[in-house]
Amino acid sequence: MDPRARRYVLLSLGIAGLFVLAVGLFNYLVDAYNRFGNNRLGVYISAERESKATELRRYPHNALLIGNSRMAMIPADRLESFHFFNAAFGGGTAEEEFHFLEHYATKEELVVLGIDLGQCDPPASHGDIFASPGLNAVLDNLLSLQTFEYSVRTISDHRAGKPASLRQDGSFNARGWFDLYDRENPAYVQWQLDGLKRGVDNYTAPPMERMTFYRKIAALLRERKIVCVVVVPPFHEALARYIQSSAALPAYQEWRRELGTIFPIVVDLSFGPDCAAENFFKSDVVHFKPEVGARLFNAKVIPVALEAVRTKSGVAER
Repeated sequence: MDPRARRYVLLSLGIAGLFVLAVGLFNYLVDAYNRFGNNRLGVYISAERESKATELRRYPHNALLIGNSRMAMIPADRLESFHFFNAAFGGGTAEEEFHFLEHYATKEELVVLGIDLGQCDPPASHGDIFASPGLNAVLDNLLSLQTFEYSVRTISDHRAGKPASLRQDGSFNARGWFDLYDRENPAYVQWQLDGLKRGVDNYTAPPMERMTFYRKIAALLRERKIVCVVVVPPFHEALARYIQSSAALPAYQEWRRELGTIFPIVVDLSFGPDCAAENFFKSDVVHFKPEVGARLFNAKVIPVALEAVRTKSGVAER
């Protein structure tokens, strides 16, 4: 090879290598996903699963709150009697919740598990997403241009004074949610309700084999002597009324009976006065407001949890 061509190739490779190294180091130090525990600016992207797996290990707590986005809205630091970390995440499934608890629920006194009425195993299994990533997965993340974009956005959003999406205790920062959804939008509300009602019309009680991950969660926590209190959160009053008058109600009741055979302590708030529309965002019929969640839990869940922890209810082998 011509010496000049050889020098050109080596120089090009060196520059490319330095660029890749710089991108990787930049992504590692900014740590937009908070995957490595280096993030000091806040999480501004959708990275609940990565960030909470990191923050839980350094946030002082003796109780976990876990479930989907309805639970993620609840401010953990406003719950009484225990020091909670909010380990819930948007779109959380029973499979993800099991694997998260399998890895991270070890010394807690209490787990409060939110389960929506009728919820069961996900349609498809995605495996243990909380397992330690291999070298290839780590490098893919560090050297990704998308991660670089997220790192730049993290710095930009932080400097602009925007609120991070997650609070230190794992709770979702609902400030942006209030801006978007706590305003009247009747057409959007009706669109949501129509979709949810179609789901009710098509609901059939899942057989026992569709509740496998909840059985695994119950067995795991019993084995580790951790008290588990299940909460079935309230529905918006419009949907609650629809379910109660629908042909699917017996299927939901069958599901509820099955849930009671898996978990000995269930606080069911799915129907009743807690479903009042005023408890929910004005144009979001799925999520109740954070202060409502804190109030409901302090009044109706924490007393049950305190008694269960005192007596160690539900942790004996069955």
